[in-house]
Amino acid sequence: MARKQVAAVVAVIAALVLGTLLTACASPETGGGVEYDETLDLGVPGDALQLETGVLYYPACGNEVLTWDGAPWYPYRPANVDELPADPIGAFHAAAMAEPVAFVPAVVAPGPGDDRGTLVIFEGALAYWESDSGDLSTWLTRTELENWWAC
Repeated sequence: MARKQVAAVVAVIAALVLGTLLTACASPETGGGVEYDETLDLGVPGDALQLETGVLYYPACGNEVLTWDGAPWYPYRPANVDELPADPIGAFHAAAMAEPVAFVPAVVAPGPGDDRGTLVIFEGALAYWESDSGDLSTWLTRTELENWWAC
């Protein structure tokens, strides 16, 4: 009789673990999180409202949250790149040209100028950050995102 009870307990635990794993792997369309290589269409930014230089931030993995003036900004990969400003910083600095860089799925120590940069905040709760080195850049949103990966 004890053997059947142990088997029943093991079956219940296995079902709970499997349910937890399946829930963690649910697609974002069901209200879940964002996968590493997923792109999002969060709209088009309005006018540039604010430009800040010397902003400390290091988007090594693509899931690091930037806190600016007490507000969290979440990095994301835009699906609508062709609708975004080609030169987000150019509204303030005509000579600045930035090419978006790919997210890197591993943490690399920042090179000179990689962890300090320029932040442009736009209407529509979107922002753009580019490192002083020009090697790193990312779009940011005030929409809270749950990333389903870790570095």
